[in-house]
Amino acid sequence: MSDTAVFSVLPDLALLEISGPDSERFLQGQLTCDVAALQAGRWTLGACCTAKGRMVANFVIGRQDNTFWLRLPREQVAALHQHLSRYAVFFKTTLTDRSDDWQVLGAVPAQSSPALLTQPQPLPVIADGLELQWPDGRRERWQAGNTAGHSPDNGQWAAADIRQGLIWVTEASREQWVPQHIDWHHQGGISFRKGCYTGQEIVARLQYLGKSKKQVIQLYSEQPLDLAVLTPLQDQQGKAIGEVACWAGQQGLAVINAGSLPAALLAGDISLTGAGLFYTDGINDGTDTEPAQ
Repeated sequence: MSDTAVFSVLPDLALLEISGPDSERFLQGQLTCDVAALQAGRWTLGACCTAKGRMVANFVIGRQDNTFWLRLPREQVAALHQHLSRYAVFFKTTLTDRSDDWQVLGAVPAQSSPALLTQPQPLPVIADGLELQWPDGRRERWQAGNTAGHSPDNGQWAAADIRQGLIWVTEASREQWVPQHIDWHHQGGISFRKGCYTGQEIVARLQYLGKSKKQVIQLYSEQPLDLAVLTPLQDQQGKAIGEVACWAGQQGLAVINAGSLPAALLAGDISLTGAGLFYTDGINDGTDTEPAQ
């Protein structure tokens, strides 16, 4: 990897470290991704659900030997730590909140095109940390110590996440959605071949016996806005159709009722434009699209 990229601090993101000889077995029973199949030095996406299949958190998960790193919104680290701790007491594993002593940095290229994660990607060790590259060309570093000399990101990373179709569960949306509601199955964050995990019955039933009643769409506004997560959305006739899932500047993502894609939506009296995501044309909703681990 080239060192010419300009990295900025991503202050809204943080890390939860899970280490110890039983960590793989522990996480395999809690997360939607196939932890046992995730090789050392690789990363993928995953989520942690309640028994009812609702996401407590979703994240990037990377592995180095028996140590796992979960990168997620900073406001979610303590909640996920508390949730997993209920089960961790039965395993030889340690959960450590790295919000204060590790930093997340990101570099967004001048030109990039969104692309789905089709398989786990490399997570090489670098000086003082780890580095990964997203399919759209972005680079991300998890770095120990301070980040002197790096300025805060100006919103480019969040905007790139939106173009990529990535919705991150926040404090406001915790336990709001089943993973398929945010297209986590298309993003490579769910394994339908692994064994049981908390919430697996609900997630699997939706995949095999039903069809998600939700879909993800992109939103645009003519002017910069500050729309809160779960802001209700209506169609032009005033019918409730969903909610804002994330927002940055003049664009965002929404989870709406499946089966329609209104070109115009309303968030209260604010007019928004709706559009499909880059991967929605011709995508196969069957179970044979799971990426290889």
